[in-house]
Amino acid sequence: MPFSRTQKRIRRELREQRALLSLALGRKTLQIRRDNLDRVVFYPEHKIAFNRIAKSGNSSVILYLDEAIKGPNNHQDDYKQAKRRAMGTGKSLIEMSRSQKDRASLAEVSFFTVVRNPWTRTLSAFLDKIANGPRDKYGFIPGFGDNSQAGFEAFIAFLGSSGLHANHHWKPQTDALLLPASQFKSICRLEHLSTELPDALAETCLTLPSSEQLQQPHRIESNQHSKLTRASNKLQHYYNSATTQAVAKLYAADFKLGSYSLDPRSIGLNLLSN
Repeated sequence: MPFSRTQKRIRRELREQRALLSLALGRKTLQIRRDNLDRVVFYPEHKIAFNRIAKSGNSSVILYLDEAIKGPNNHQDDYKQAKRRAMGTGKSLIEMSRSQKDRASLAEVSFFTVVRNPWTRTLSAFLDKIANGPRDKYGFIPGFGDNSQAGFEAFIAFLGSSGLHANHHWKPQTDALLLPASQFKSICRLEHLSTELPDALAETCLTLPSSEQLQQPHRIESNQHSKLTRASNKLQHYYNSATTQAVAKLYAADFKLGSYSLDPRSIGLNLLSN
């Protein structure tokens, strides 16, 4: 059995190496983050690739893309099953590397992603995974189970000391990209998804939901009440001057990536009232 596990690991390693080599040749770059290999969904028929970023609306975008490609459905799917099915509408990089036609398309595919204001995203990660998250996964992290400003401050201190890259739900969005940002045709912002996503996909001729729908999480995700943190409405309750400054410093590259203002008042944070 140990030998069998070793064989599987070697085969996986070879598949990943072939996939990464195909991407490097297609995009003419060696700047590839291997740990993000499974974070990109390719749609070769439409010449697009979506780089998923946790806590930045990636589940809803995947579900919206699935319906745009395969047509709307009225099934009341289980969230995990629906997302798994939607992911299957596209291809992984490893799957792309198996076909000469798909490998050739890597040079032409337009990469896009969706980012989120770092202040909101970081709070959302705390509310979803730390304040009320499962103990078996996150119980060791400072601030766990403490759904308060003090708990959030403990979590931010953890990020600043050693935890910034400990989990993909809060690691910097710049570090969640498979390729350098310069390789992306579109970097949409979740806060402006209703206009920026249609612009990013204009050449695909896919029919996306109305702007009103795109302003909200997908209906299947909306049924997962535990996932919807409503972080943008809770900033004032959790942030103080120290945590605001810390997040601005820790995620400086993300603020630049999404052209977000470093002035907390731009998102309604009035720290004078804290």
